[in-house]
Amino acid sequence: MKQIEGNEAILDNPMVDIATYLFLEDIADKQGAAGMNNYLMSLAYSLARSMPEEEYTSWESFVDAVVKGESILSAFEKVNAVSQYCMVTVESPFLRGWKEYTKRIGEFPRIHKEVAEYYNSRITPTAIETGDIIIQTYRKAAAEKITVEGKKVRVAHIATVSPDGSKKIAPEEWLPILLEKAQISKTQLNMILRNNAAVWIVYPSQ
Repeated sequence: MKQIEGNEAILDNPMVDIATYLFLEDIADKQGAAGMNNYLMSLAYSLARSMPEEEYTSWESFVDAVVKGESILSAFEKVNAVSQYCMVTVESPFLRGWKEYTKRIGEFPRIHKEVAEYYNSRITPTAIETGDIIIQTYRKAAAEKITVEGKKVRVAHIATVSPDGSKKIAPEEWLPILLEKAQISKTQLNMILRNNAAVWIVYPSQ
């Protein structure tokens, strides 16, 4: 039998994942959806600020670093490149926490979706639950610390799939522009969403 020691034991402890969600729910109870949203975004911004800046001499080397997990943009999630600018997150970085919570406690309280709805109405309409707020805010903030061929990098989100299969896709009026930038069709988007957790684009600023 394998012996689990130190940090490995902590990482393998589902109590850590569950306690995190319960802590967020406690914040929501005290501060409401707006307060919880602000906390999550602040947390993501702080995390991004702590990351080192990156510089790349070519777009190809940058994308290669993202796919290999060597960029701050893929520090917390497995990312694949579908095209020059289109990235897909294979699995939600919050999947484990979601599984542990729903397995031991039950369905997520409605507040997790209410906070996402608050975020969608004010920031970017592509979040389903609280975890999406963190990772989407982090991606955008982390991108600001990356320079490719002398230009800053930008991120825009196209679609998200939650662990329970729910989907949130950018508004129809936005899709033509986003898909053109991503260099994929709507049919390809639907196919990608069958086996991935998120679709987003990363591109150089003008």
